Amino acid sequence: MRDLKQLKIKLSNIINEYNGINIDYIPTDSIVIEPWTRLKCQYGCSHYKKSLTCSPYPPKPSEMREIVKSYSQAILLEFHENFEIINNLVVEVENECAREGFYKAFGLGAGFCKFCKECNLEECLKPELARPSLSAVGVDIHKTIANNGYDILAYDEIEKTYLCYGLVLLD
Repeated sequence: MRDLKQLKIKLSNIINEYNGINIDYIPTDSIVIEPWTRLKCQYGCSHYKKSLTCSPYPPKPSEMREIVKSYSQAILLEFHENFEIINNLVVEVENECAREGFYKAFGLGAGFCKFCKECNLEECLKPELARPSLSAVGVDIHKTIANNGYDILAYDEIEKTYLCYGLVLLD
């Protein structure tokens, strides 16, 4: 049941339903995890401490580094500046991976969670949808994408827009 070729076909069908999504398969040893990314959350993001998917609630970078070591590859999703779509897509891709036998699949989104109007900080009301943001767990997305041949600035000169990213860890 765990057929990567079959999974890639199914995921390309899902991706085709969205406009402007790029998908890539990257080795997990190219994922850079640094503690400074959480500073950007704490000092610069108005959603700090307001969502269970944002800092300081998700795993700390040291924990995430250990988690990533238990995976061999990741699916990198690239999209034009729309956190809501990328977060929906991360969950959709994670679920498809699990259906195809990649039971350890786990997604990481971009930005803050928008699935509830206000986050219940005691217990997530939509755990089947909510996923931590990359920066909240310490992923330096700029170094990670550069390690995989992408422009470190994550800016589309043609569209004049920043790109956002999601990851689905896969083994």
